[in-house]
Amino acid sequence: MEWLSADPSYAGFILVDLVAIFSLVAAMRWLSRYMVKPINFQSEASNIETASAVIALMVALTGVTSGSFSLTLLDELLLVLSYGLLAIALLRLGAWMQDKMVLPALNLSYATQQGNISAALITGAHLIGTAIVIRSSMSWASQDANLGLIALLFGFAISQFLLALETRLRLMWTGGGLLNAIEKKQHSVVLKAAFQHIGAALAISGSAHFASAIEYQLELAVVAWLFSSIVFLLAYLALSELCIRFIMPNDKTAEKGRAALEGAVYLGWGFILPALAS
Repeated sequence: MEWLSADPSYAGFILVDLVAIFSLVAAMRWLSRYMVKPINFQSEASNIETASAVIALMVALTGVTSGSFSLTLLDELLLVLSYGLLAIALLRLGAWMQDKMVLPALNLSYATQQGNISAALITGAHLIGTAIVIRSSMSWASQDANLGLIALLFGFAISQFLLALETRLRLMWTGGGLLNAIEKKQHSVVLKAAFQHIGAALAISGSAHFASAIEYQLELAVVAWLFSSIVFLLAYLALSELCIRFIMPNDKTAEKGRAALEGAVYLGWGFILPALAS
């Protein structure tokens, strides 16, 4: 309790953050349920997407709730609420863009409403991946609210471009197998793709490290960020595929659990690359 005795106002700022977080999580939960109205009230698919949206929001919020507090309680409340509401809007926009622009052959939202768990897993992975990149984009914006807003918007744009690139590359390599897997509800194949999507976001998040050193030279920072993100994504895809091809077992006894094993490799490389860059 030494921290409380040293600065009694600390508890007030923590309480304000908690109130804002609870309000934002409730808003995301109700918004997601409204946007993905299940045909069956007990739809597991709709619940999976809603859960992913809540996780994504809380990941994004770690970018604004970490670090120093604002000068006043009101400033802190307005900061967390404003960034949280913007994050909710961007996360839902990212899911809509994936559905309508990246995978136009499918209607992921409608499929989730119909109870397609595979569609919900893909949308959920994109929500979480977007949040990971958004969170990393705020790590180099210091305490400058205006710069933080710009970083947040650029982080969203970069995340959508590169995550869309990762998805399109997967479709090319598999000959459209991901689309068939979603339609046929092949959960193991889709789960592996979801892990790869989140792993790609984790790898991309490490590129924000290069922007942090030149944060006040905005144009140069964005160029460095975008270029390094592309390099990180390509390195991630190459290293994870090499690991799977040369290290993973290739016998029939491992086939039932292979999706989980490959997913672990994807997530692992997603964690390792940012660590190497730090």
